[in-house]
This record gives sequence, structure tokens and C-alpha cells, in this order.
Amino acid sequence: MEVRNPKPALRLVDDASAELELVRAAAKGDQQAAEQLFHLAAPDLTRWVNRVVLGSDDAQDIVQDTFVAAFTQLKALKQPGAFRGWLRTIALTQVRRRFRKQRLLRRLGFSDVEPMEVESMISDHAPPEAVAELKQVASLLRQLPTDEALALVLRRVEGYRLEEIAEQLGLSLATVKRRLTAAESHFSAMQEVQS
Repeated sequence: MEVRNPKPALRLVDDASAELELVRAAAKGDQQAAEQLFHLAAPDLTRWVNRVVLGSDDAQDIVQDTFVAAFTQLKALKQPGAFRGWLRTIALTQVRRRFRKQRLLRRLGFSDVEPMEVESMISDHAPPEAVAELKQVASLLRQLPTDEALALVLRRVEGYRLEEIAEQLGLSLATVKRRLTAAESHFSAMQEVQS
């Protein structure tokens, strides 16, 4: 009876070429490569999602749903080197779904459904006025239409260029500009009402 040597384990390294090899191997069905790819990319994606959703309790669920969708569709990824950008695009789709679900549930009278935990993003040493302002901003963002809120967060929190926002949201540049203008207008109007 022949004893087969198990496939050598891929090392978990933070190297672009190693990540590229992991993506290719995972796309071919290598579960160990998929697991290592998850461990390599998940921390960065989690930090990014936390910033986009302003520390919502949903961030971990969004990251998990993103990886499930990504690994299901990995064979369709034409450019394995674009894996992390592709993950963010999938994550934004998950964020949109969550925001829309939350908005619908609030309209149906479930006003306390899945509130954002802004406190988790604030330093214990932050001045009280900064804490109050961040809570107000998070509250106002929840009231904006989903796509306006996402465009505004990507621009103001993440510092994306307009072209990057368009690419991430799958929109034209003109549509992104309109959504940002509308978001800024709605946001300013809501700030005035709360003042």
C-alpha cells in the first residue's frame, strides 16, 4: 500500500504574490488555501467594514456574508490580483442589503432594530463634545437613503475619489456626484433641524 504525502501547507504570509497564489488555489477548490486567504484578508476587510458602517454590530455578519459570497463566486473572478477590491465590492452589496433591511424594519415600527454601536469606535479619552457630535452624525446617516449614505461615508470617512466610489458602487460618475450632492443637502438640512 502506497503512503501518499499530504499536500504541503501554504504558509500564511502577507505578501501580494502569496495572496495571488492563495486566490488561484482557492478558486480551484483548495479548502486550505481558502481558509488561509480568509485569515489573511479578513482583518483588513473587518476594519474597513467597521468604518463604512460606523461600528455597527452588523460588521462581523457583513464580513462573514461577504466571504461566503466571495468563495461561492471565486471561480468567476477574472483578475485574482484584484481580490481585495472585489471583496470590498461584495461587502458594499452586503452593507446595502443590511441598511435597506434596517430602514424597512424601522418603517414597520421596529425602531430599535440593530442600532449602530458608535461608542465602540470612540476612544475613552475623546472629549464629550466630540462623542456627542459623532453620535449625531451616525444618527443623521441612518436617516439618509442607503446609496446616499454609502456614497457620503466612502467620500468623507474613507476618502475615496469620486471615480473609486463609482467603481465600488457600480454607478456612473454623474450618479455618484448627484448622490453626494443630495446627501450633503439632506445632511445639512437634518443638522439644521436638530440644532
